[in-house]
Amino acid sequence: MLSLTAPDLLAVGVFALIWMGYGRAVRRFAPHAINSGLSGLRIAWMRTMLRRDNRIVDSSLIGHVVHSASFFASTSLIVIGALLSLLSGVERLQPAIESLDFVAQVPRTVFELKLVLPLLVLVDGFVKLTWSLRQLNYTIALVGAAPDRHEVGASLEPLAEAIGTTMSAALATFNAGIRAYYFAIAGVAWLIGPWAMMATTIGLAIMLVWRQTASPAAIGFGHALAATKASHDAVGRNGSA
Repeated sequence: MLSLTAPDLLAVGVFALIWMGYGRAVRRFAPHAINSGLSGLRIAWMRTMLRRDNRIVDSSLIGHVVHSASFFASTSLIVIGALLSLLSGVERLQPAIESLDFVAQVPRTVFELKLVLPLLVLVDGFVKLTWSLRQLNYTIALVGAAPDRHEVGASLEPLAEAIGTTMSAALATFNAGIRAYYFAIAGVAWLIGPWAMMATTIGLAIMLVWRQTASPAAIGFGHALAATKASHDAVGRNGSA
């Protein structure tokens, strides 16, 4: 029977809340975050793509993302296999880990649970990464089937929005899969103790929010996004004139 202490239960609760709620919270409360602005940018990208005769660059960029998703999905399988092998040797692993002065000593069932937590996070990340690959394949099919720029006509805007929305759904899932690596590290911190996991999880959330909203990359992206939007608006006005 599990004998989790009150700090353990609190740490698991904080971890679960941040792990499952981070993406939704950023979308709702940080409208100027990088990921929030990318959806409109991808629609603008698809609008530009539909106006091009040569779409090799667009295909190459999407192919790069597909390769990245494939790489992380494959890596997740390797890490999941490593954690499963650790679970099969808990009787040797636990004494070695708990011999460290900063690691809390716990019953074996609790120690196994501490290994299962990052495993579950990585499995969830693997599922998201493979689903992202499927959605990217749908995006590739849409890009490949896009009509010639002379044939698009009045359907340009709804078609660009549909393809861009599909791509954004794929890449939002990809981002969630990548975050699994970060949260798996926070889960491993539970081996040290519940307070270590709680501090690591909260610190991780702060770092991710800072990257999305206040980092130099986020500030530069915001300026570039505004300039891109103004440029596309000017092109739209000239095209309708």
